[in-house]
Amino acid sequence: MAEKLQLRNRVLERPQSHWRSIAVETLGCQTRFVQGERWRHRVLEKGDGPPLFLYHGVGGHVDTYARTLPALAKHFHVYAVDALYHGYSSKEPWDNANRTNMQAQAYVDLIHALGYERANYEGESMGANIGFEIGMQFPETLDKCILNGFGSVATKKTDFKEQPWKGDLFDLSQKAVADPTYENIHKRLLWLVHDDSTINDEMIRIRQRLYQDPEINASMRRVFNMVGEPRAPQTPYTEDEVRARWKTPTLVMYGEFNPGRGPDYGDYCADLIGAKFYEVKGTGHWPQWEKPDEYVEALLSFLMDGKETISSK
Repeated sequence: MAEKLQLRNRVLERPQSHWRSIAVETLGCQTRFVQGERWRHRVLEKGDGPPLFLYHGVGGHVDTYARTLPALAKHFHVYAVDALYHGYSSKEPWDNANRTNMQAQAYVDLIHALGYERANYEGESMGANIGFEIGMQFPETLDKCILNGFGSVATKKTDFKEQPWKGDLFDLSQKAVADPTYENIHKRLLWLVHDDSTINDEMIRIRQRLYQDPEINASMRRVFNMVGEPRAPQTPYTEDEVRARWKTPTLVMYGEFNPGRGPDYGDYCADLIGAKFYEVKGTGHWPQWEKPDEYVEALLSFLMDGKETISSK
């Protein structure tokens, strides 16, 4: 069992009715494009201090961090990023077989373009897999790392508790891309949360508008293997590889009701890499959206754990 993260402060989670539109929540943030040596990156940023980069899940975009970025920006210079192939960041070159490694290289390209040698990193789902790839391939670019919904290890243990899915994620994603109607986008987003009421009209319409953009839609068709190209096998790292190579101070987070492999898998993987573990009760795959106050407190409790987080800009 991994060491459990202890929150520094008691959390009184605000009700969903507290949260305003994404535009209101991100007032004072800057949206801009950063041209790296290889790729162009869209970022939503705010704050001063040490750098903290936030990366969303597959098919997603920066808006998932609208409720957490401003609070984190009181302590860090926070960058929520459209990952490579997603949103308004670069779409080429496409490398299906090495997609995660390419996305990790894109992170390195971005932080160097911004003048950093290393930074703190948080990634959710696909973003967690990107973060893990960064830690395995480019550990010198990380200070601390948070992996939310981490799942990149071929474990020797197999008897993890399987939790119900709200439909097949791949099928829901393909339908949302092929025909980005309000209903199809809504069904895809409901997969991400435990409480259906947390998926509001605004989030549905934002993703619908993105998927209706011809360039983004074409890229999503490749991401979700809809263009005739065979789905590239994803070979996870083995336990032996992970134990030998992982060096970055890390927090693994999981929603209590994460579909498929649940918190016991995250706890096991956290122990493999010497990470701390934190379970966000009452949430699904998107704890940063369902319980943003607790999510922020968990990140700050880990990142500011009695040590000065150094910016290398």
